[in-house]
Formats: sequence, structure tokens, C-alpha cells
Amino acid sequence: MSRKRFLIASDTHWCHLEWYGVSTEERMERFVRHVREEYEKEPFEALLLLGDYSLDHWKWNIKGCWLTEGRSNTKVFADRVITRLKELNIPMAAIAGNHEQYGNVLWHELTGFARTDALAVGDVLFILPDTFGANLDPTVHSDGTYCGTDVDFVRREMAKHPDKKVILCAHHFEPSRESDAFRQLVAQEDRILCLFGGHVHRSNVVELGEEWGNKALLYTGQYSYNNGKNGPPMNSMWGFRDLILEDGMLTSRYITPANTIVFEEKTVEHPYGYQDMYQTGFSK
Repeated sequence: MSRKRFLIASDTHWCHLEWYGVSTEERMERFVRHVREEYEKEPFEALLLLGDYSLDHWKWNIKGCWLTEGRSNTKVFADRVITRLKELNIPMAAIAGNHEQYGNVLWHELTGFARTDALAVGDVLFILPDTFGANLDPTVHSDGTYCGTDVDFVRREMAKHPDKKVILCAHHFEPSRESDAFRQLVAQEDRILCLFGGHVHRSNVVELGEEWGNKALLYTGQYSYNNGKNGPPMNSMWGFRDLILEDGMLTSRYITPANTIVFEEKTVEHPYGYQDMYQTGFSK
């Protein structure tokens, strides 16, 4: 396999909240600029967005804006961010997160994408199940219902592309709540190289162990707020993951673009860099 590079991002959250002294509009401008700058540094062949572009469905404090106001920040994100990212002219996917509980029809109307998707790019097949696809279009405020991975969907997509390496991407994978059938599929299929997930606002790598075929779950970080479990935001600052496949080796790094933020009332200059690198070999 010749060198292939992809970019995966999640949890951008265009909403009413501001983090680290930066307005939502400025933060989204930086996100677009940094993705495009990363493409200029070294082009990637596809861009995958793994959800939580908003807090449209949110059950806390002032609640989500969709049920309270009929306003969709997901639509704003699609119009003002995704539209500009499409100018890269590369394949894209944009699945939903747990804070976008729009049904399939409305999701497509708002974003132009599918909640559940698959993307074949060269020798690689990205399968993107909707693990929050239950209880959609709620009439009460909700943070979503985790339903796990649709194994039949994954199998069907793999059957369509029997010769491609497979990367599984979802807004969230919660291994302890997944089915035995999904765990066995991941463990037994050598074509499945790893899993990517968002949701937790961290950039760490979790080795899933022997029962999952010693595959890894790579968390894609965030471009909104660090959840605190990694310490200060600098430990998992705004960023995204790349995925590089070359000569039987898979490499992924969490990339943090240079950013100026305010943390604990102090201005912090966060440098461009990499962290939480993961590497594993695979059969060609």
C-alpha cells in the first residue's frame, strides 16, 4: 500500500458557550484555518468528522436550542464550516454525535450527509456506524441514547469491499456496552485495523485487549473543551488526529495546531505539535 493519509476530527461544538477566552466564531475560524493549513503541510485523502458540531440537543442548564428555539447550530456549522472544508475537494463524511439527535431525513436536510455512512478511499474502507441512532427526533431534551454498533451494517459494507483494509469510526464506541457479535467481528477480522471515536474530549489511545483482537480505540480529541481528566487543556488542546497507512504500518498522531488561549486568567501560547502517537503493523 502506498502512503495514505487521512484526517479525523470531532467535538467542535458550535453553540452558546465559549472556552479558553475565545469566542465560538473565532474558534470555528481557527478550526477551518488549521484543517486547511494541515492539508497544505501534507495533503490528506479524506476528512472524517465524527459528530458533536453543536449542543442542539442538550438536557442541561438552558437546554438545547433546537427544542427551545427551533434553531439549529448544526445547520450553521454545515453552512459556515463544512461548506468551506468542502473546498479541499476530497471525500468527506460527517456523522452525527449525541448532541445532534435529528432523525435521518432531517439530518440530511441540515448537513447534506448521512447519520450512518461508509467511505471507500483507495485501499481503505471507513465504516461509520451511528451508535446514538436510537430515539431520534426527541420531544424532550436529551443527551442521546447509546445503541451500540449495527453489526449487520458493518458486515454489509465489508462485503461490498472484500479487499480493502477497514477503519471503524463512530462518535463514540463504549466497549463494555457493545454486543458480543461486534466484539467478535473486530477480534476475528484482520482487515479491521483499529477504531476511532470522539465524545470523550480526549486524545488518548486505549488498547482494547485480547478479546477485541488486541485492536486499539483512538480518541480524536476536541476543538471545544478538554474534559479535565487529562489535566490542563494543554494536555489535550484543540486538535485532530491523522491516520497514515504505509508499507504495512499504521500510524496515528493527535495534532495540536498553534493556538493562543486564556487558561486560569493567563494567556497561553500553545505550540504546534504531536502527542499520543500510536503505531501498529498489519498484513499487506
